[in-house]
Amino acid sequence: MSGGRVKRLWWCVAVLLVSVTAPHALWSQGTVVADSVFSPGLRANAVGDKATRKVLVYLPPSYRRDLARRYPVLYLLHGATSTPDEWLDGVYQGMNLQRVVDSLIAAAAMPEFIVVMPDANNALGADWYTNSPVTGNWQDFVVRDLVGHVDRVYRTEPRRNRRALVGHSMGGFGALAIGFERPNAFGLIYAISPCCIGFVGRLAPSAPVWPALSAIANWKSAVEQLGLPLGMAAAFDGNAADPRLFSELPFEVRNGVTVSSPAVQSRWLAKMPPDLASAMVRRGERAPAIHIEAGSQEEGILEGIGILRRRLDSLRIPYSDTVFTGGHIDRVRERFTEGMLPAIGRWFALTGGATRK
Repeated sequence: MSGGRVKRLWWCVAVLLVSVTAPHALWSQGTVVADSVFSPGLRANAVGDKATRKVLVYLPPSYRRDLARRYPVLYLLHGATSTPDEWLDGVYQGMNLQRVVDSLIAAAAMPEFIVVMPDANNALGADWYTNSPVTGNWQDFVVRDLVGHVDRVYRTEPRRNRRALVGHSMGGFGALAIGFERPNAFGLIYAISPCCIGFVGRLAPSAPVWPALSAIANWKSAVEQLGLPLGMAAAFDGNAADPRLFSELPFEVRNGVTVSSPAVQSRWLAKMPPDLASAMVRRGERAPAIHIEAGSQEEGILEGIGILRRRLDSLRIPYSDTVFTGGHIDRVRERFTEGMLPAIGRWFALTGGATRK
């Protein structure tokens, strides 16, 4: 056989191999879509945040192939000063969530589902996923606007037991708060290192945050150093007429003296997961499935989780929890890959199989 004929033969074989293997490679990968959602409840916020929010949506490998299939949805809430891009750009130990989910699906470690990643970062770096007259209605954005948009635009299974809400840090707080205040929206709540539950840790009465907040005159000059607690004050007991964005604090410090305000403390606690769980039970509503986890080095967060556990136990609300070895962000990729995502997949597998249009 001549050299020219051999080259032509190998070229034909190469084309045939590409034609056979390329579709498989293509369909084994999911797609991340950049979307946006308008939220009327964010339009009147006092800090200048846009009411149209960026949303990243991961569509699983079969989504563009099996056009009659519908999918369960995981909603993923980021932490303070974060954005949804950080789930994909390697911030967390090199994690690209799309590749992680693709690999778990390919290994049959979990079924296919949609992942929705909203941008809830605001001018303070922390909105706490709470409805507020100052920072806007972030809870409504998640439960009403975001879920409604996703169910209209994408082929979802639009019911409670086919939706899971997961959050990390402030997002973990938000997942729990939303889960208890709006329990009909999500069937599973998975809170990873949920921050700032109760007046412990960085919110303890003797914590340095209270004299720092007490000393500010205007939120714009303080946001860089105090965005997280300032965001909490604005979210939990905000006052748009006050240049600080709040009028009172649970522990106000003046001339070195701490003055405790039980009334303000009660208003803050009413926005936190333990009291929201109690209110849910009083309303006679059914709790979602709940899993909580945190690192062994997260002392303040573990204290807050302890408060929540005792409340859930007293209310006889079932939950599961995990303490892993590590700190606040140093194991995120591992916990997502080995813990959270497979657990969400198992729950979706138990709550129903694939459905068709």
